[in-house]
Amino acid sequence: MKNNIFVGIVLILISSCSTLAFWEDDTEDEAIEPVALKSFKNEYPLSIEWKKSFKGENGLGSFKPSFYSGNMLVADPEGNIVSLNPKSGKENWKINLNRELSSGVASGFGKLVVSDLNGFVIALDIDTQEIIWEKNIGGEVLSNAVVSASLILVKNSVGELVALSASSGEMKWSFRSQLPALTVRGTGESIIENGIVFSAFDNGRLAAFQLETGFFLWDAPISFVEGSSELENLIDGDSAPVLAKQLIFATNYQGNLTAFDVAQKRPVWNADASSFYSPIVTNNMIMVIQDDGSILSFSLANLSPSWTSEEYLRRQLSSGIAYKNLLLVGDLDGYVHAINPMTGITVGRKKVSGNPIMNIVTFRDFAYVIDLESNVVAIQL
Repeated sequence: MKNNIFVGIVLILISSCSTLAFWEDDTEDEAIEPVALKSFKNEYPLSIEWKKSFKGENGLGSFKPSFYSGNMLVADPEGNIVSLNPKSGKENWKINLNRELSSGVASGFGKLVVSDLNGFVIALDIDTQEIIWEKNIGGEVLSNAVVSASLILVKNSVGELVALSASSGEMKWSFRSQLPALTVRGTGESIIENGIVFSAFDNGRLAAFQLETGFFLWDAPISFVEGSSELENLIDGDSAPVLAKQLIFATNYQGNLTAFDVAQKRPVWNADASSFYSPIVTNNMIMVIQDDGSILSFSLANLSPSWTSEEYLRRQLSSGIAYKNLLLVGDLDGYVHAINPMTGITVGRKKVSGNPIMNIVTFRDFAYVIDLESNVVAIQL
């Protein structure tokens, strides 16, 4: 898992570039132990509503569910796609595509979209579950697609953002960033705002494009390289940018949390941060879960630092999510922690799995936890 950076690094040669994959090595003599959990006042008890097991390892955390017409759609690495009642976990329907998938399911405008290990993007009719089209985009897709009325946006492992026709799968436009010598295995989703696509790339830059035409509008650095070696200059942007207070926020590894003014087409503020995850916005605060397990927070009113937490150092934290005015985050031991975003104090905790937590998403009154073994757990305050 890419966030277990303290223990081991393997270099996997891909074309002319190298990709870093991070994983835990139990034999490493010099491994630093995760910080032990501290006692806390349980002000917000979390309850488990239902659990459902899926198949295959979710090692990169790239298998996130989506929600459409009140239903929950889940894909797993072994090619299963399931529609669930999000309140009860009851299965509506299930299909198997008989191929290994590389990322979770995206949905919208009557379609659901998944990608397989061979670089095929597959669109299905959400009512009939029949394949409408499939298209090979020349590289593995390691994050959910983004679905608009006319286009399907996907990013592949060779640094290319591709827009496909939602109706036919025909490639409408693409943009290929220049890959650095080293990258972290994984890609972040793009976002669409007012007809503009914003996407972070492996070279540590945020770029903006016209949605319908792919016309390049601008790009700017999330951070600059400052090291003397390729490893020190690894500043991969592996998360989706976030819109807040008319600013676009983006993070990268060994880099910054940076705010971009869309009108000015440039960065206007930054703070040192190293993260694989999107920033989390709630209660007029913006927070960053760093790769070492520390959490940074800033006021959205003036972007001044607020609190910093080192309570979960080296606990291999998952992506975080805003849920009922709290910050939820999971860890390597299967715990979900509820944190007060105003103070950084833990106010709730629940062990929901025997595996590391990879993602948490929310829909209506529930939060849904996805672990390393592709199990889904519905929790509620």
